[in-house]
Amino acid sequence: MPVGIAYGIWAACGVGLTASGARVFFKDALTKRMGAGIAVIAAEVLIIELGMAAH
Repeated sequence: MPVGIAYGIWAACGVGLTASGARVFFKDALTKRMGAGIAVIAAEVLIIELGMAAH
């Protein structure tokens, strides 16, 4: 796996886990818009990974 893709996956997981952890442990807000943003980040990383696999 290329380093750039691994970094993208790592960063996307970090965003999602940080937001989820803040919600669970600190009762921070996690709105539908924020959840959609996290889902978009995950989808973008997946699209990049699938695009790189085709080459």
